[in-house]
Amino acid sequence: MVDLYQEKAILESKNLKLEQEIFEKQRTLKNLQLAIQSATSDFQSASASHLAAGLAHEIRNPLTTFKGFIQLLQPELQAAGKQEFADVALDELNRANSLLTEFLSVLKPASSEKEKISVNQLAASMFKLFSSESILKDIEIDIELPDEELYVLADENAIKQVLINLLKNAIEAVEGNRGNKGSIKLVVNEDGGFVHVSVLDNGKGIDEYSLKKIFTPFYTTKSDGTGMGLVISKQIIENHGGEMTVTTQPFKTIFEFSLPAI
Repeated sequence: MVDLYQEKAILESKNLKLEQEIFEKQRTLKNLQLAIQSATSDFQSASASHLAAGLAHEIRNPLTTFKGFIQLLQPELQAAGKQEFADVALDELNRANSLLTEFLSVLKPASSEKEKISVNQLAASMFKLFSSESILKDIEIDIELPDEELYVLADENAIKQVLINLLKNAIEAVEGNRGNKGSIKLVVNEDGGFVHVSVLDNGKGIDEYSLKKIFTPFYTTKSDGTGMGLVISKQIIENHGGEMTVTTQPFKTIFEFSLPAI
């Protein structure tokens, strides 16, 4: 009887050990599967970007050729009273080229040199840059800066590009205001270890569908837009370890980005 109990105990011990080994093997297999999926996804993403970049370059080459031919034909078209056709064609070719340039900048962001920059000074310079345009268009523009200088580690030209995109969009948003004067405000503050930069406008706001699509490549509501400005801006901020958000309601839209403070 004792031998029977001993054999049962030994068998149960072996079963427990076997179950543990099976569990460990299953966990190892699961981790391996996840690693393979991640590697495959990274490879496919890199391959897709490489393919898309190559395709964009191939499209640009014939566009350059077409533009050259149209420019050669301009004198004849002008003599025939058809200059406007050449103008339209050249405008569209230039727009297509700009679109490809922005598309490539998303696929392969330019390498940047990051340095300590004053967000107060950068925002103030952008405010001055857009003040004259705002006066000409009868748009109020204001700036709100903290008393303390706020600094971030960033590529200054890249952050300038983001601010230019946001301020240009704000001007376009308020230009069509009816019954109330267009107003834009640039605000800088610090909270939770991040420097926050906001661009507020009193335009009509963004509809629900456009709000969902606003950071989608090539989505635009403008007849002459490429749909890449906000996409590139968001990527620039994320490449700096920050975040970009948008909130909207009738006559109040806020684009905000945050960067780690130093």
